[in-house]
Amino acid sequence: MNALIEKGVGLFPQYFRDLIALLTGPKQFVAGRLHEEALFERSLLFLAFSYASGFILKAPTYKSDMLVEFGAGAAFTLAQAAGFGIAIWLAWRAVGGRGTLGESLAISFYYAGVIELLATFMYVTLIGTIRMGDVSLYTRLLESARNGTIVQLFSDADRVFASRAFQLAMLIELPFIAAFTAWVIAGWGAYRVQHGVARLRSVIAFFVFVVFALPVAGLTFVIANALV
Repeated sequence: MNALIEKGVGLFPQYFRDLIALLTGPKQFVAGRLHEEALFERSLLFLAFSYASGFILKAPTYKSDMLVEFGAGAAFTLAQAAGFGIAIWLAWRAVGGRGTLGESLAISFYYAGVIELLATFMYVTLIGTIRMGDVSLYTRLLESARNGTIVQLFSDADRVFASRAFQLAMLIELPFIAAFTAWVIAGWGAYRVQHGVARLRSVIAFFVFVVFALPVAGLTFVIANALV
């Protein structure tokens, strides 16, 4: 076990370099690594590091068995990344893309790792801001996240959106959302490089992906509720 931890710590500098490169230039990062050996394994390791880092950041919000939480979350994260990765590959194949499923999954695992970290920072920022200004809503939010009733919480939209703390949290989140949107647009170009298609087909592939992603999103939502 100690040897495994030491190996993981030794790989962290490379993970950090990859993270910075992905954040600043996702298309260039992926294009430069498409033909590297062990691309699939490296992308899985990147996703694993991102998940573990996010789990540590969110650990204070967990109340049940940490090992169970970690294992269930890891399985869900991998299944979700693979599901959306397959949907992306199918979308590109539908418009004439020539890339392999393995390459598309590797790109998706890298991207899922970045999204995992960004989502964690946004979540921690959200609940931290709400906790400072509205303890009652903070408590309800954590309870809903733990028992899978987050949708029911937001059914009382008037109470949630009337909270000054929630309004402030949403204001703070806006730069994250804008940066995330710009990053996704830039990152989509890596798939175009992989599949060797024109820009117009890239746009069409995105809308095809949205259609394919709907059942994946629905299934992952059901699984997420079953795991809490």
